[in-house]
Amino acid sequence: MAVIGRIRKRVGLLIGVVGVSMVLFILGDLLGSNSAMFSGSSDVVGEIGGEEVHYQEFEQRVDKLIENYKMNTRTETVDQNTTDMLREQAWNMYVNDNTLGKEYAKLGLSCSAEELFDMVGGNNPHPQVQQAFTDPNTKMFDKNAVLKFLKDLPNRDENVQLQWKNFEDAIREERIAEKYRTLIKGGIFITTAEAKANYMDMGRLTNMRFVRLDYNSIPDSSANVDESDLQAYYNANQNKYRQAETIRKVEYVAFDVTPSAEDRQETATWINDRKTELTTAEDVAVVVNRNADTPYDSNYFAKGSLSPAIDTVLFGAAVGTVVGPYEDGGAVKVSRLVGQKMVPDSVKARHILLSIENGDTAKARNTADSLRNALKKGADFGALATTFSKDPGSAAKGGDLGWFRAGTMVKEFNDACFDGKVGDLPIVTSQFGVHLIEVTGKGNPTLQIRVATVDRKIEPSQRTYDAAYGKANSFAANNTSAANFDSSIVKEGLNKRIADNIREADKNIPGLDQPRELVRWAYQAKINDISKVFTFGDKFVIAKLTDIREKGILPLDAVREQVTVEARKQKKGEMLIEKMNATGAKSIDDMASKLNTAAMDADNVSFSSPFVPGLGNEPKLVGTAFGLKAGQLSKPVAGDNGVCVLFVKSFTEPTATTDFSSSGKQMADQRRARSEYEVLNALKESAGIEDNRGKFY
Repeated sequence: MAVIGRIRKRVGLLIGVVGVSMVLFILGDLLGSNSAMFSGSSDVVGEIGGEEVHYQEFEQRVDKLIENYKMNTRTETVDQNTTDMLREQAWNMYVNDNTLGKEYAKLGLSCSAEELFDMVGGNNPHPQVQQAFTDPNTKMFDKNAVLKFLKDLPNRDENVQLQWKNFEDAIREERIAEKYRTLIKGGIFITTAEAKANYMDMGRLTNMRFVRLDYNSIPDSSANVDESDLQAYYNANQNKYRQAETIRKVEYVAFDVTPSAEDRQETATWINDRKTELTTAEDVAVVVNRNADTPYDSNYFAKGSLSPAIDTVLFGAAVGTVVGPYEDGGAVKVSRLVGQKMVPDSVKARHILLSIENGDTAKARNTADSLRNALKKGADFGALATTFSKDPGSAAKGGDLGWFRAGTMVKEFNDACFDGKVGDLPIVTSQFGVHLIEVTGKGNPTLQIRVATVDRKIEPSQRTYDAAYGKANSFAANNTSAANFDSSIVKEGLNKRIADNIREADKNIPGLDQPRELVRWAYQAKINDISKVFTFGDKFVIAKLTDIREKGILPLDAVREQVTVEARKQKKGEMLIEKMNATGAKSIDDMASKLNTAAMDADNVSFSSPFVPGLGNEPKLVGTAFGLKAGQLSKPVAGDNGVCVLFVKSFTEPTATTDFSSSGKQMADQRRARSEYEVLNALKESAGIEDNRGKFY
């Protein structure tokens, strides 16, 4: 079972990257779409390339992924975040089936049984097969172990057989994807003309001198824009305001549930009762674990590492001293000094970490004991750590962990190091495995103390929750119109909050705990609708839908604010151009003098880059410069940050050559690096994907 344990990890890795890499077909097309949960089109979760994805088949695929996840991670339950991640993986599988998958089929790409065997038990094993079947002692890949495993597979547990099938399916699809990527990259070709143009663009430089007037030199009040200006700018730049999906905007008020004065008093009364019990207790750990929110901590702490409320009081006090009640970190606490001793401020150690395979701790400890005996006979610790340790970071340094303070390591490791002597070779078991440790150094001893603390978080009572809900419910009942909603917020001195750019599939809104219900409401409501009272964690929320922006080019009213900014900038540009032209200057320095500003130099500006020293990114200015001749003064150019007039001092031409292969290779490498991303995006765009998941989840 050790081998399949390693394979399980590899399968988990492959499944874990679904949606990121090309290994997106681990399960294939498990189910057809004939068993719809609902009639008509109401059960359509999405449409990809003309293929509908129905709710029931989608859920069956998600359920299968969840079962695989449980099997590979050995967990019985899956939390909501993991479920959401697996739903996203399932969707990506459908997307890839109907985009890349169709491309594979058109090209006749496949992975034969012979290829698959070669990747598993042949001469070219897959890297993850090599890792799974590498002998931990010799560090060598064992091909015979693979063949034996495959021979025994029919006799193994059904789950093991399923895990292996999933693994084979994953590497088979990975091979097909690799063939497709290779075909795409192999088809990228750079012509000599392209390579030459790229070489010239990158090598041609200009030295220029310029004068700039910033847009912010003109107050907004001096650059008035009317409706015709806005409409003209909007008409000329509509594509700037195109969005790929629908978004919503809501305004809301939140009634926070916070502990009342009565809640705080009840907590204080409770902690005072516990103080008496803690003061007289013989076994403080029992008292703490029975009463406190935080379990008893038997560690010793150095001065400065405890709460300021007790740090200065308990250091130097007599054992048994009790401090409190005091508030710290949102809780009321009472603490008792139960011990003190001199402890080194830090320890230096090295270790050999041994994995516990299939729960066999005894086997790992026996190995550690054998290694310890070898060390006592003169074996080199560093050499053994490099060979046997499963902690790659320290193994590369002979197991050395350097100096560390108390509490840095897990408790078992920490106690063995700080309680032991230099030269000790303790063996301990932790959550990471079995450690063979050598304590190699100890720092100066300092006084450290052990403290028993009973704490109780200050939380709102049910009465407080009910009171907050009553306020929220009253607000919602009395403000069912948009006008009343707005006026009551002002009248009651409430804080109106805004959630903008909400997408249908969003699961997060800053400041709200799991607000999915609010998002779904926003996509069912009409503008100015008022919501019911939502409960999100410790907040009761009432919302108003204020804006709907459908995908496509947004109307002027939806982007009026942005258009106004740009139209005003355009107006300022016209004013600055007129101001520059009015100088009648014949040289760049003459213009600078007449404008009462300084001319600046920018040297070695490349045509291939829009960046200009002293200006930032100014593609219009760079383009203008390379359209001039040396010694020529430009007309005013309205750029991104201001209006400029430039003078080209000189050009530097690239070194003459007839060999543009290096330039061509650079271009090809850049395009190949982008090809996978660009191809997938192009296929998605061509498929016309409609994602309706937000209506279901």
